[in-house]
Amino acid sequence: MQKRVLSSAIALALTALASGTALAQSSVTIYGNIDVGFDHINRKAGTRLLPESEGTTPINNALSNKLSTNRVTPDLSSQSALGFRGTEDLGGGYKGTFVLEGQMSVDAGNLARDGRLFGRQAFVGVTTPYGELRLGRQYAPIFFSSAVITTERFGGTDQFIEGGLSNSLNIRWDNALTYSAQVGNFRGQLGYSPNSGVPDRINAVRGGTASATAGSILGGSYGLFGAYVTNELTLSAGYGRTNFDNTPVFLLTGATAAAAMFNIEDYSVWNLGAKYKLVDLGLTFSGAFGHANYDINSATATATNVFGLTNGSLRDIGAVGLFGQWSETKFRNEGRGKNTGFTLGAEYSLSKRTTLYTRYEELKDKGVGPAVTLTATGIREVPTMVGAGITPNGKTSLIGLGVRHTF
Repeated sequence: MQKRVLSSAIALALTALASGTALAQSSVTIYGNIDVGFDHINRKAGTRLLPESEGTTPINNALSNKLSTNRVTPDLSSQSALGFRGTEDLGGGYKGTFVLEGQMSVDAGNLARDGRLFGRQAFVGVTTPYGELRLGRQYAPIFFSSAVITTERFGGTDQFIEGGLSNSLNIRWDNALTYSAQVGNFRGQLGYSPNSGVPDRINAVRGGTASATAGSILGGSYGLFGAYVTNELTLSAGYGRTNFDNTPVFLLTGATAAAAMFNIEDYSVWNLGAKYKLVDLGLTFSGAFGHANYDINSATATATNVFGLTNGSLRDIGAVGLFGQWSETKFRNEGRGKNTGFTLGAEYSLSKRTTLYTRYEELKDKGVGPAVTLTATGIREVPTMVGAGITPNGKTSLIGLGVRHTF
């Protein structure tokens, strides 16, 4: 009986393939990008902070050490990715769609994005004459308000990654529901994520290592994005909000979590951007400004006296950029500290798909800044520089040469 069923199934499949009817209305595309370079990092030693009445061991040793090293580094100018995109024509202007997209570290061949197979995007959607509905892991709406403005590709040296994207929750959401539409030159998106983690602790490390003990980034996020786009001019705006539900944030000293530093309620962010192209000259000018706040309460003496963190609104950021890019990020509750940075770059296309590039980036820190205590909430104080980091009251520079291939 099993042999007859199997034989019938194979016969039906071969008949469908021969007639072309099974796949005539659908398509699947494999696409990707590979970016890897060689760079030199020079990071100055930063200020070492001592906790209140807790001995003489600095609590930010790992963040304050100097560094000088050469690396083979992925994702300097863009993000490496491998994806599968599918579309089925349902007729009448309706389509079924899906995207499964992962990210790999080309230097070692490892999976990035917390080791998730499809950590960049994993969603299914329906396109209608009135817009597109998507469900699954996908970009948060405010991501697009920066993505349509930057002249770079959100690589490790892109200053625009801080233009309202200083929390990783506002790049991608788990368990997301979004609706997108485009009318003429206007486009927009609404999004909501009911939950993207466990409720008792905040931990930037998610994926397979998340648990009720280790924690995960808590959900309850919503946002929107809108843009006006022509060949020459792009205007954008975005908003995002995440409810952390009064979750305690712990300062890690070594592998042991000390007492909670404070509790976090909500995170909100908005940004505005503009880009203008001189098409005939091949020049592009762009800029962005963003503002973000964390609401905190129950701040301890160490949080207040050492880090300058007080109850209320935690941070206020702003960033502008040109390519070469320059950015400035300001903090309100850490002694009026700020970060400044710039990126210079050049590219040469060997073909339609392969590009050689070079980048120089420099970041300077003034004041302690929230990266010392808030990495667990997904915060990024400065552009990533692919893990190079920046020390409190220090400076980090990167120079690199790389190759990028898109397929």
